Amino acid sequence: MDIVVVGAGKLAQAIINSDLSLENCNVIQWELFNEKEGSARAILVHAGSGRQLDEAIEFCRRTKSVFIELSTGLKTEHLSPDFPLIICPNTSILLLKTIKLLSLAGPYFSTEKIRIIESHQESKTSAPGTAYKIAEALNVPLGEIESVRNSDVQLNQIGIPKEFLDRHAYHKIIVGQGSEQISIETKVLGHDSYVSGIRRIIGAVLNNSLRKNDILLWI
Repeated sequence: MDIVVVGAGKLAQAIINSDLSLENCNVIQWELFNEKEGSARAILVHAGSGRQLDEAIEFCRRTKSVFIELSTGLKTEHLSPDFPLIICPNTSILLLKTIKLLSLAGPYFSTEKIRIIESHQESKTSAPGTAYKIAEALNVPLGEIESVRNSDVQLNQIGIPKEFLDRHAYHKIIVGQGSEQISIETKVLGHDSYVSGIRRIIGAVLNNSLRKNDILLWI
């Protein structure tokens, strides 16, 4: 089966250039696949800005292919599709486990002051989907999330290594205030963990029969 990657950014390129090591699967870029006018069922991984989103959705509608959404803030989050759709706010499995843990523990901190700080590369303009999921788990208004996009702050205050300033995801949760606080930090450097997560997600898709109108939130 073809695994078709839509997008031209760093994550999309990391997936295309990686060895997913999935038996009988070929990883191919959307433009090359599109040139073939493929009509066979595939697994489509969208990691783009949305420029090719309508074409990708139409392909999945026509072929009933599985659509895996890695980008945030796009209309796929509100679709009622007639093809299997998997929404992934993040594909770092360790980070997803942390979000799940926070969602279970959230009610215990309902009366506490909570700050959420997130940092990504300066070029990121899309919604910080992982921070949104953390905020929802802890019942923190999305407007209170503190975003950092300054490389000097990331390097000197947060401690992001220089070589990962353009490829990182950092989150810090501070519960409490004054003399009584706990903090949780998450740090993902580069794309290796995301690609590993994608491999596991695609493996799960291959090993399970998804119905045409299934919508799954991978968390």
